[in-house]
Amino acid sequence: MLQKFRALLLTLLFTHCTMSMAQTDSSVLPKPFGQGTYVPSMFGQIYYEADGEGIPVVMINGGPGAARTVFWGALDFLKPHGYQIIYFDETGVGRATREIPQKFSPAITVEDIETLRKHLNVPKLILAGHSYGGIPAVQYALTYPENIEKLIMLSASADGHSQQMNVDAAKYLRKTFFPQEWEQMEEIRAKGVLTSSAEYMKAFYNRAIGNMSDWYDPSKRAGLRKYRSNDIRDRSNIEVYKDMAGADPEVKISGTLKNVVINETMFKDYAIPTLILNGRKDWKTTPEMAYRFFKMLPEGTATIQFLEETGHWTWAEQPDEFANTVIQFMKNN
Repeated sequence: MLQKFRALLLTLLFTHCTMSMAQTDSSVLPKPFGQGTYVPSMFGQIYYEADGEGIPVVMINGGPGAARTVFWGALDFLKPHGYQIIYFDETGVGRATREIPQKFSPAITVEDIETLRKHLNVPKLILAGHSYGGIPAVQYALTYPENIEKLIMLSASADGHSQQMNVDAAKYLRKTFFPQEWEQMEEIRAKGVLTSSAEYMKAFYNRAIGNMSDWYDPSKRAGLRKYRSNDIRDRSNIEVYKDMAGADPEVKISGTLKNVVINETMFKDYAIPTLILNGRKDWKTTPEMAYRFFKMLPEGTATIQFLEETGHWTWAEQPDEFANTVIQFMKNN
């Protein structure tokens, strides 16, 4: 029971968490949701669901450790324009192989994306990374630039340094706007308790803090998910989060993400059309983080836009503006 409770609380702390799954029978979900395809991969199998026809747009999950279900239906507006939406579970998350003989890392996801591309039998993919998902998306663009047509960064981190910026922004938010809770958490930490512990997590979770960090208008939470799943295979994987973020993830990123750091010299030959779309009021992936990545890219390759009345979930808070921005980018690049 304690282990289950700890896993639940840790899931709530995910830098890019998913919301709680509703009690929906997966058998009544419309295709392709919950009715996808398994593909052999380096550690077992990955999983995907394809919706629509045309050029594949692969959604890369946040977390790290979250599954594809939060994206179900989010990019439906692209289907009439000749795009196929791919909902993807990489190694470690969702319905993919969840236990492997080494630590989880973005490098594994990069190879999973390439395995998926080969399986789809397409020369190029469009990658859309949300939150943590931006990190493996950027790494794929650097590793296989010839195999990516466009990159879309949706409130997305770009590397381990930006993930640390995320942590620092969250600490500032809690200390500045929730001083009582901050004091309580610091007292717990003073006893040597790590932020990955059940004791810390029980004190940490606060709905008001979550609303402030995620949302410009918390009443929009109900509209985040078009479809929901209660299938146990679609749950998040806390082990992925711990491997990548480390043992004290709300203070310092010390896992496999620590050494995934980019700089502008890596992008001197970069020519991939890139959209960086961020919420102005996003306390997780802050505008500073988005602008940092934008400044690394060669002039003319990237478009950056901030939606003024959104937090971390841009498509839920300003759906029309979100859709128009993405469609315009697709048409013009």
